[in-house]
Amino acid sequence: MGKIQKALMTGVSYMLPFIVIAGLAIALTGIATSYFKVDNVVITTLNGFGWTVMGFIPPILGAYVAFAIADKAGLAPGFIGGWIAQNPVLEGTSASGFLGAVLAGLIAGFLVQQLKKLPFPAVVDSLKSMLVIPLVSALILYFLMAYPVGYVVGALYDGIVNGLLALAANTGTAILLGAVLSAMCAFDMGGPLGKIAITFVFAVWNDPSGLGFLTNAAVFPGIMVPAISVGLASYIAPKKFTQSERKQAPGAIVTGLVGIAEATLPYAFRDPVRVIGCNMAGAAVGGAMMMAFQITTPGVSGIIGIPPASNPLLFTLCIAVGIAVSVILLVLVKKEASEGMTEEEAVDFEITF
Repeated sequence: MGKIQKALMTGVSYMLPFIVIAGLAIALTGIATSYFKVDNVVITTLNGFGWTVMGFIPPILGAYVAFAIADKAGLAPGFIGGWIAQNPVLEGTSASGFLGAVLAGLIAGFLVQQLKKLPFPAVVDSLKSMLVIPLVSALILYFLMAYPVGYVVGALYDGIVNGLLALAANTGTAILLGAVLSAMCAFDMGGPLGKIAITFVFAVWNDPSGLGFLTNAAVFPGIMVPAISVGLASYIAPKKFTQSERKQAPGAIVTGLVGIAEATLPYAFRDPVRVIGCNMAGAAVGGAMMMAFQITTPGVSGIIGIPPASNPLLFTLCIAVGIAVSVILLVLVKKEASEGMTEEEAVDFEITF
């Protein structure tokens, strides 16, 4: 488990600069269009740039998770697997996002590691590391990610969306729907479950009942609570977080405010059960409150959703309560950092440019 955890943290450390660049570009264009009504070719190009960089993230994650396990020979198959996780190649399959990229990186890393141990004829031994292993592992990754992973995630996607539609059709389960959607976003922080929730929101965006703007508000806690909560908790209970996590706290809070949940990933990979569980609880409370108060917003990306909300004060209160629940739980249930991974074992996530 220690090797897998270290590989995940290595992948995240290389991925974070891309998240920051993409998130800030998208957030800046959102502010320009929502607040200042600026809509021109520069804003459109900058927004496209942000989403293009966002598409690099799963391949980079897959590549460097594999790199941490199998060194340079793992880069190509890990990158290919991560790219397919983001861009499914078969009809009827769905993107598996961050979870798919992590799975691709782990498969690629351990596969290459095993292929290195196989005996090769002397005539091709010199080409083993440069040609044979990358080619064979890349082909295996392609078929694994295209078929089993793609179809399983596609089936999961259909099942969850259909279940959410059933919840939305019954007003008595609206509060549960808000809790579920928000918790889904908090669970994998930009991964496939969160994308399913967001896809559902946009699927009902133009519903005459106003369900689109209602469910849109409900997912805001799931997007904002995780990063803000881990950042605040690291200030309140510093002994329960590593030095690198405490250094990341200001960035996590800021990115959470603009709606970038991926800044939570370094914290979640080191202590997944406690961090993800606490964040899901806080997000679920916030999402349920949004539905209970029938708050709507057409805004996107973090605090940009507050001004156009039907009740900005209640909207902010729902986010604040969700954060408070998550922070309190994190402070109560997390163990001191010395009881888990030591500072020497942790990967430094500080981003420098």
